[in-house]
Amino acid sequence: MISTLCFVVFLTITRIRLATSANGPFAADLLRESVQISYITPRNFPSDAWRPLVLTTCFPGLHNESAPCRRIPNLIYGEELLYQDFRIRLPYFVNDEQREIYLNVLNNYRDVWRRGRVVGDYAYFLNQRGQNLIYINVTYAGRPAPGIWAEDACMSYSADKHVNAFPPWQGSSKAPAAVFLASPDDYSFQHFSDRVAMMLAQTRHLMTRVGRGWKYIVTPKTHVRAVRQLWSLLVPGFTTAALLPALPHSNIKTGMLLYPCQSPLIHPYTHQLASELIQQAAGFDPQVVVPVQSRPVVLFFARRGSRNWDNEEECRRGIEKVVLERGRGEELVTFDMNMYSSVEDVVTLGRRVKLMVGVHGGAFYNLIYMQPATGIVEVCPVAPDAKSSRCGVMFWEMANVRNMPYWSVVATNVTSQWLVRHVDCGLVISAVRHALENLDTMSSPLEAFHQGTKFG
Repeated sequence: MISTLCFVVFLTITRIRLATSANGPFAADLLRESVQISYITPRNFPSDAWRPLVLTTCFPGLHNESAPCRRIPNLIYGEELLYQDFRIRLPYFVNDEQREIYLNVLNNYRDVWRRGRVVGDYAYFLNQRGQNLIYINVTYAGRPAPGIWAEDACMSYSADKHVNAFPPWQGSSKAPAAVFLASPDDYSFQHFSDRVAMMLAQTRHLMTRVGRGWKYIVTPKTHVRAVRQLWSLLVPGFTTAALLPALPHSNIKTGMLLYPCQSPLIHPYTHQLASELIQQAAGFDPQVVVPVQSRPVVLFFARRGSRNWDNEEECRRGIEKVVLERGRGEELVTFDMNMYSSVEDVVTLGRRVKLMVGVHGGAFYNLIYMQPATGIVEVCPVAPDAKSSRCGVMFWEMANVRNMPYWSVVATNVTSQWLVRHVDCGLVISAVRHALENLDTMSSPLEAFHQGTKFG
């Protein structure tokens, strides 16, 4: 249930006319004597510390595009979620040259990487907000376009462009309550994990408010096995009958529609909660974290297909030698998803994993199954001019907001298709050694942050 704990800010209003951005009769609503600011009910999960504040009432000073202030046909409820500011540590590097190359790429990505701000040894994430909008008796008619990469796609920067894109209809008692989740490549393991799972986390507190259950509007492509299983872990009682196919010319009539496409891509609350829900559904208590020093597995991701790592086997042998020389009972395990019959089996494996190592690729999304303090060593393909990169920032961000330390090994000997011709195995081995020697005692790369006047 939403928001069982709340406090009330009393606004004394006596014979004052307020000039507001709202028009018409709604302006009178702003003269209410109280403003409700709500909290999401705690779950006794670690992510509770990162719960956003939820504004559900429009009051003086809120922008007219804040969720509770929007005036859209058939919009009956809007939540403005105010996410806490935080900072994450920059990646660890083997040497200063590697750090310089990585930061140069990051600086060249400023036109697309807008959410973080690097100052010193940290990246700061400030003033992030989300919106959950609920409509009654509206139609999904193909906007936002389902499943494609676009600036105005669901979970993209301009997802707010479509908040008024749902035509009203007369309604029917048989029409479903649906959540729109058709974000880019939502059928793939990678982008189900970093987009759909985030929206499911942001709306989790609303899921029990419809007695007959929700339907989910998604791209009608064949979901891979991992995605089918993730649905069941993240949505209690899920069956494929709950999926409604979204097409460019759809005409899906709903009795209630929840639009959560304005969810942050990166925030500790949504990322941690998604992983906690998966742990819980797999039979584990999210509050019980296996100490990293007790975990024996170093998980190695071998590339298959694109971005093959030409001297991968040489580097793997070097890593294995380091692991054996430590004499700690640790083992190097080459990950093969086909060896695990279910996602629950991968979650079970994750409770034994101390470190994940490999070249950039979709396998790193398996970090959603891992526990806090798991180390990540990613070989990052970077163009020879050090101005662009295939790996971007995704796994650095995703790891750190889950309290997982992250090392980057930059590889500049790559083709135009980001095929890694050769990696300096010495760099990879040094990163692995540094991680294994320090993971037991390292502080979290994630910290809460209060902006104050620091960036004024």
